[in-house]
Amino acid sequence: MKKKQRISDLFYDNRFLLVFSVVAAIAFWLVVVVEFGVEVEREIKGVPISVDYEKIKNDLGLEAFGQKDFTVDITVSGKKYIVEADDIIDDFEVRANTSYVNSAGDNYLAVSVESNSSLYEIVEKSDDEIKVYFDYPGAKEVAVEPEVNFDDKPAAEGYCIGSYLFPESNTVRVTGPETEINKIERVVARASVDGKLRRNKTVEAELVALNEDGETVTSSYISFNRNNNVISLTVPVYKLAELPLTCEFVNRPSDYVNDENLPFIYTVSPAIAQVGVPEKKLESTDSLVIRTVDFSELKEGVNTFRVNASDITNAVVVDGTQEFIVTVTVNGMDSKTFKPSTDLNYVNVPEGLEYELVKLDFSEITLVGPAGSIGSLKAEDIVLVADMSDVPAESSGSVTVPVTLTDNDSWLCGEYTATLLIS
Repeated sequence: MKKKQRISDLFYDNRFLLVFSVVAAIAFWLVVVVEFGVEVEREIKGVPISVDYEKIKNDLGLEAFGQKDFTVDITVSGKKYIVEADDIIDDFEVRANTSYVNSAGDNYLAVSVESNSSLYEIVEKSDDEIKVYFDYPGAKEVAVEPEVNFDDKPAAEGYCIGSYLFPESNTVRVTGPETEINKIERVVARASVDGKLRRNKTVEAELVALNEDGETVTSSYISFNRNNNVISLTVPVYKLAELPLTCEFVNRPSDYVNDENLPFIYTVSPAIAQVGVPEKKLESTDSLVIRTVDFSELKEGVNTFRVNASDITNAVVVDGTQEFIVTVTVNGMDSKTFKPSTDLNYVNVPEGLEYELVKLDFSEITLVGPAGSIGSLKAEDIVLVADMSDVPAESSGSVTVPVTLTDNDSWLCGEYTATLLIS
């Protein structure tokens, strides 16, 4: 009986293997020819465009603003197995021609495409040119003006809104193309707030640049030195009250530490005002200080100080008063002028600081006090004090320090300084 032959046995037959190999090779060749040898087109997307910004900057001082990174889509034609290669994008050299850039503004740069390979043909590119904005770099420091819109009445009944506060700096630095920066006249911080406030509220306000006509400078090329072009803004809310107005006196001689011992009388006109004051402060006070008076500002006789309502920082005047008059009358005192000695006492000297007196920035001083105290004084009896508390320990060179006089019942009238050399 003839033995049945299995298919696997055929692969041990050299003649079968020869025929099978030829057929397989022909089939593989047909697949390669059909699948990879045919001519096809392919679009390669996002090929980077090279722009020589550095040359423009070095030659003309112009910089690009806005979009700086550009790409182009390139269509090529060739054998399928060539044009579909993953690394074909590395073959291209795409450049934007900057030869004709010679002024600020929008410039249209021609795009050229070349390939390092000759195995395929470049059919087309998606863009023949790109638009780039060039200008000279500019910058401007601008004060920010708050612009707050309320959905209702700003403050609740019995309250008022004070001057807006900036927890950070109230100035911003604006940078961008010089042409756009030169258009900016103002910068406002715009915010919307629910009304009827009873307490302070801090909001994030959008920074908006305006031109001289109050129109928004909408250029996308300008930027502020703030994150997301916003700035923190506090809306202070004050409690309304009617308060008597007072002054605070500083740098007093030791005999006048207590108010009842002050060597003068003073008045404020108007004496009472309708004001808005922080509610917590109102709980602990029954008057409003509108002026700090240094003893050095007081001479013998009548001293008058004008205080603008808008200059009062610890409250807001709501009754329409624009100015207050502070009158300080120094009676029973005498004044005397001396040519001072150059001997000074130095106080609050930073540790290890070496210094020497260069000169007194004055030739004479005026002392105010009781006639009995200053009448018999001589210049050599007066020892002036140079206060160095504001001199940093690492200082060097020439510095100016205030000169004062510490006495029981007398004071220097005027401001005096001395020049020191720090070594």
